[in-house]
Amino acid sequence: MKAIAKNNIFKIMVLLICVALFLTGCATVSDVKDKYGNKITFDDIQYFEGQVAVIGDYLYYANSYTSSSEDGFDYDTASSTGYLSRINLSSISYNYTADEDGYVNPSPNGTEKVNDRFVGFENQYMFALGEYLYFTSVNTHRTTGLENDYSQVSLFRVKFNGDKFDEIETFRYDENSIITAQKGDDGNYYYIVYCPADSEGTSYNLYSIKIGSKIGDPTLLAEGVTSVAICDEDSQFRNVLFTTDAENEYYETTAIKEVNFATGEVNNYSNGLETLGSTTTFMGRFGDIVVYSYNSNITPQSIFYKDLASGDKLFNGGNEFYPSHSNITLYGKAGDGYLFLSETSGSLMYKPTLGMNSTEEEGYVDPTPIALLTSGSFSDILFVDGDYVYYSNSTSISRISVRDRVEQQLVSMTSIVSGECGYDGNYIYFYAQLEEQESGDEEEDSDSTDTATDENYYLYRVNKTGYLQLLSKVEKPE
Repeated sequence: MKAIAKNNIFKIMVLLICVALFLTGCATVSDVKDKYGNKITFDDIQYFEGQVAVIGDYLYYANSYTSSSEDGFDYDTASSTGYLSRINLSSISYNYTADEDGYVNPSPNGTEKVNDRFVGFENQYMFALGEYLYFTSVNTHRTTGLENDYSQVSLFRVKFNGDKFDEIETFRYDENSIITAQKGDDGNYYYIVYCPADSEGTSYNLYSIKIGSKIGDPTLLAEGVTSVAICDEDSQFRNVLFTTDAENEYYETTAIKEVNFATGEVNNYSNGLETLGSTTTFMGRFGDIVVYSYNSNITPQSIFYKDLASGDKLFNGGNEFYPSHSNITLYGKAGDGYLFLSETSGSLMYKPTLGMNSTEEEGYVDPTPIALLTSGSFSDILFVDGDYVYYSNSTSISRISVRDRVEQQLVSMTSIVSGECGYDGNYIYFYAQLEEQESGDEEEDSDSTDTATDENYYLYRVNKTGYLQLLSKVEKPE
């Protein structure tokens, strides 16, 4: 009888453990809670420039960075160090005690692996919504010829504790592609994806996917799209404007349309009143200000802007943004103006105001764009925060004020991944190689000192005073 009783107790314990595992799912780390002990959840998207996400006290990030476009990219090698990780920012500490080989590991204490998926690459788009972390990874589905196509991008989400890991969808991706998430006019959030329709990239499609408590199916919004102007968090009109070829047998003309990405409803934005023979290309959108390239039989090619709240729906070159016969790359609003790269000069330009509409009494502002940085001063623009533009090259991160044009270098290192970062308002998160450090037996002759090399790019953070910290887990070199 005692044996039967013990056996029943054992079965009950096993059952309780199974129930506990069922309730907790496949969590790899603990839940993230607020100061009151409640699980953290977000009603709106929390975005930190794409490479990282801050959830409560925790930072979520790729432990290392590898470009998937480089020759010889190997997913298994990249994922062995570039997995999804996290660290508690409120209690960062280090142990600088040397081991028996004299090696001092520079890693912070307490890093945790959240998921094995490779996330540290150039097309990362990471944010938090609800109780999920959304992120991208390279495609690992093989082609019909059993070949790897790492140029495609897959969308994933996982709960903050590592539970409920799901793949959402995979899309073709190139230098013109856009992946963003925006709120629709129904109050729900949607992925909006602008991507090649075929492997040659000769045509582009526009898709949306509802996200949140449930994931919707991908919706094809438009085909044959040539450019897009997607709403952002400051837009009153929750839509996507896009251009396509008009159906006109006599003149090649660009048609301008809009789509409600929440409903999929498509309308002719200009009511079919485009100037015959005109060419329109959207360059970017800030709130409801759309910047576009335009030319027609009567208007020479130039860069113009339009306020969607102005009433009419015509893109006919009414307000000049920048006189140019080449393209520009827009980066965002800075101070009271707009920031863009002139492809003609390679300089970073600043347009202090849109139009000449201020009076002498108010203080006239000249709208003529000025050169803020010359082409040799930077490789990439990281982001804009207030009056400051943050930029990088392969060895440094700096910022410049659009008000007084004073430059400030925040960090200088041997090798930095330029153009990829995160930003939480205080710290800039970026990938760089470890600074070279000597290792080996101190009693050896100084001429034969060993140098341990690690070619991985690990995550660091730096604040606006230059205080630098390593955040990734570093494996001891073999």
